[in-house]
Amino acid sequence: MDDTIVNYFIWFIGCIFSSVITAISGGGGMISIPLLIYLGLPSHFILGINKVILTTASVTATWRYYKNGLLQLNQELLLSFVLCIGMAVFGAEMSDVLSTYYMLILLLVMIILLFLMDWLTKKRNQDNEKNKAHLRPKIIYPTAIVIGFYSGFFGPGTSVISFFIISFFASVPTMINVAFSKSLAMISSLAALITFAVEGKVLWDYGLIGLVGAFKGSWIGAGLAMKVDPKKVKLFFNVMLVVFLMKTLYDLFIES
Repeated sequence: MDDTIVNYFIWFIGCIFSSVITAISGGGGMISIPLLIYLGLPSHFILGINKVILTTASVTATWRYYKNGLLQLNQELLLSFVLCIGMAVFGAEMSDVLSTYYMLILLLVMIILLFLMDWLTKKRNQDNEKNKAHLRPKIIYPTAIVIGFYSGFFGPGTSVISFFIISFFASVPTMINVAFSKSLAMISSLAALITFAVEGKVLWDYGLIGLVGAFKGSWIGAGLAMKVDPKKVKLFFNVMLVVFLMKTLYDLFIES
């Protein structure tokens, strides 16, 4: 069998698995990016191809959450999208300020803060699934600004970071949080994808194959997230945060 066909098949399967994770919590890029490197694709195309996968997974998951009433399309959400896009563009412009090493240091500090915020949230017993409160503008807008900037400036784990920020500052059901966090990841990924596409940094054979795999995986992932106990979804976020920490430490102290 032709090596190219084998690579396409491996990539398709990898996109399904990574997009299941992306749809539930985020962090699927920790599978798809190393896979692209393993397949030997040119480095300047890797982020562009990966954004096709992330965008497809985020759009699909957000749509499923919206259709199931977990996300309200209103003025507050649309304005948060505008803020997120604006800050993502600003973050991208600022990304040259820090070297990769200092970006990883910043990311490590952020992850430690997220662990602290999660511990304080549990201590205050804020995660009450019987509470039907909705996200308020004073929570939505600052989160959109922070996540938009982070997504453009660096990017890994956007949904995970958004989830823990909202968990700390707002007492809302877990799946409402998941849906909103995924919508922010969707809009920031879409803005980045458009930029990469305009600059010709997407190999569309891998992009289109990955798009199909990402659609399938994210549809499965979003469905699973809505069916299982919300406490298990929250546990999945905690697991991904630990994996995120281990990956950052590896990049910082082993590869650097």
